Amino acid sequence: MESVQTGTGKMNGKDKKAAGRKDKRNQPAVIEVAKLREDLTKLKRLKTALDEASEDFNGAVTKSAEKSGLLSSVVRKVVNAYTGENFEEEHRKVEQMSLAFEEIAKA
Repeated sequence: MESVQTGTGKMNGKDKKAAGRKDKRNQPAVIEVAKLREDLTKLKRLKTALDEASEDFNGAVTKSAEKSGLLSSVVRKVVNAYTGENFEEEHRKVEQMSLAFEEIAKA
């Protein structure tokens, strides 16, 4: 089993200990690289799926922007607000920004 508390290396000519996560008691966690190795296949598959979904999402945003005549950044912002918990807050920000632009344009 590959279990170590810390590793060593050189940084600026001085020994440097690898810092890991802290456990629930705020103590240095035991680093177990073998546990990472066990998860790599699944993590690689999920990362690939994430990248593909991101490409699909970007394409869908662009297509919706073209169909609606809106900027892609606007479509993306609306979708992010709509799917998140902050839709009302984002709506208020947009209203305030619109008001500010209208008032500045009058001046």
